[in-house]
Amino acid sequence: MSRALILGIVVAVALTVYAVVDCAMFDSKRTKVMQKPIWLVVILLIPVIGPLLWMFIGKGSGDSVMQTTVGTQIIPDDINYISDPKSEREHDARIAELEEQMRLLDEEIERDRQSTMRNHPSNHNTGAIPTVEGEDLDEDDTSKTNGDKNGNDDEGRRQ
Repeated sequence: MSRALILGIVVAVALTVYAVVDCAMFDSKRTKVMQKPIWLVVILLIPVIGPLLWMFIGKGSGDSVMQTTVGTQIIPDDINYISDPKSEREHDARIAELEEQMRLLDEEIERDRQSTMRNHPSNHNTGAIPTVEGEDLDEDDTSKTNGDKNGNDDEGRRQ
């Protein structure tokens, strides 16, 4: 008889510990009948019946979808649920629109980056001689770049 009593106490304690941990870890939005803190009190104050009530009545089944009633329409609480094909098409169209906006922004960022790189001070040679586009420097033109406007260099002035 004492073995049965000890076994019953061990089972009751294990059941209570399991129910307390399960209730504490359970999503409070999915509890039924009462709020989660009240369920914890019921589980702890009513030794065997409290945990059993929690397991059979208190927590919703894992596979059921919680629903919220708005007016006469029932809206599922599952975020992955899409009710009709029309809203799915609208959803896909919105995603396509956002992807296009992101592509345009990426292109704009790339253009700005290229512009910044072209105009960056490190890309300009401050000591280089500017050339006019389409004009090639020949060997005859080197005297103009090294001398004065008339093509005379410093040695020509000394004479």
